[in-house]
Amino acid sequence: MAEGAKTIFVAGTGTGVGKTFVCGLLLRFARQRCNAGYQKWVSTGGEMPEDWRFCRETAGLSLDMAVLGREVPFRFIYPASPHLAAEREGREVDPQVIVDRYHEMAAAHELLIVEGAGGLLVPLRRDLLLVDLLARLAPPTLLVAKSGLGTINHTLLSLEALRSRNIPVLGVVFSDGSEDAGDEELVNDNMRVVAEVGQCRVFGRLPRCRDLAEAAAAFAPIGEALIAAL
Repeated sequence: MAEGAKTIFVAGTGTGVGKTFVCGLLLRFARQRCNAGYQKWVSTGGEMPEDWRFCRETAGLSLDMAVLGREVPFRFIYPASPHLAAEREGREVDPQVIVDRYHEMAAAHELLIVEGAGGLLVPLRRDLLLVDLLARLAPPTLLVAKSGLGTINHTLLSLEALRSRNIPVLGVVFSDGSEDAGDEELVNDNMRVVAEVGQCRVFGRLPRCRDLAEAAAAFAPIGEALIAAL
């Protein structure tokens, strides 16, 4: 891993595209090679952040409640955009708290994997989009996109949103999860168009897997390429 390369921000082209799955597998892969940590700035949809639980369990880590406040600084019950979930509780996301926790976690790990919330333009509050907070920190960003129909538009728009704010783009990982993912001609063309038109690196495609062992094996070449890219 290159000196000073300490963070990967994992963004999604939208909700449900597989970024938590990629984060969990990347955390598992990275921890076999270095002191890697996980962070998600804002979680919605329950008292226990399910993305945090999944990633820690996938990486073989215990659900240590003592670190939850650092790893997931803001947690809200209502399953909605962070701005609305916070408002329902009479609260507000404080970006400075996120920045402080981010620097704490980055200093404590050789590699910090930060998971986004929804898509890049999701509001953390009504005057702050996720991507604009991301621009303050500008970590190398990996975009996770679904493999099937509709992904070209969403992925290219997400790449444009990152680049217009001078956020460094690592590349794209595609994740099977839609009913179109089995159409090999469609998926292969999607990946080629995104690479060519988006002028970005495609690290690979994560297929549907039966279990964690199969998923980890499928992710291994993607993980190797990501670590080498840092």
